[in-house]
Amino acid sequence: MKTSVTANKFLDNNRLADDIFHELKSIISSILSSVELIALYDGKAVPGKITRQAEAIKSQVIELDFQLQNVRIIQLILSQSFVLKRKMTNVHFFLTQFIREEPYTKLLSPAVELQQNKGTADAFIDEFVIRQLILNLFFWMNRHSSTYQLPRLIFSFEEGYFEIRGHFFANYIFSSPFKSSAHEHRVTDSELLNQPICYLMSYLAALHDGNFEITAAQEKNVVVVVRIPYKPNGVR
Repeated sequence: MKTSVTANKFLDNNRLADDIFHELKSIISSILSSVELIALYDGKAVPGKITRQAEAIKSQVIELDFQLQNVRIIQLILSQSFVLKRKMTNVHFFLTQFIREEPYTKLLSPAVELQQNKGTADAFIDEFVIRQLILNLFFWMNRHSSTYQLPRLIFSFEEGYFEIRGHFFANYIFSSPFKSSAHEHRVTDSELLNQPICYLMSYLAALHDGNFEITAAQEKNVVVVVRIPYKPNGVR
């Protein structure tokens, strides 16, 4: 199964706000659960358990902050007040710094492979939007991955574009096959590939004249490919 996700469906789909609200509620519930466990462990001989719960809270707060940024950018886009701030950026340097940046380095570093660029890798991008696209992809893959395998993010630099390739094994079997063409996209609402967040990621890529594709095999092997050109047409 393969699809090129249509960016326009982000603006047409009213499920995205509900999905993000659900994620926010889930994160808050997890934080409260961890706090309750810390209170339960307090004063008891349970080495390491409080530390593990504290680390879980930190990870959940990081994702909560990321989701709030999602809410912000979606509000701006839907209110037509979003301004894309593109500038020429050395993408390899930008990605290297981003992966090492707190608070994301502990989450991203084990999952990321950053390949060496083969030449000049300057791209006309909005750094905040590209960061948000990468984080959306990482957290989405992590949420739907099998527990025994960490999702992978591979950044490579090709002739004319840089590529973000995500790979993970889904934690459930896909409900149905679908067809995809320039004029057709039919997927059941329960389908992993038809989630509104995928349309948001496609929209963020399209803002940079890029594309967003998902390939999923019946054995639950999922590959996501995002390609962003270094320079859009008309920019020198």
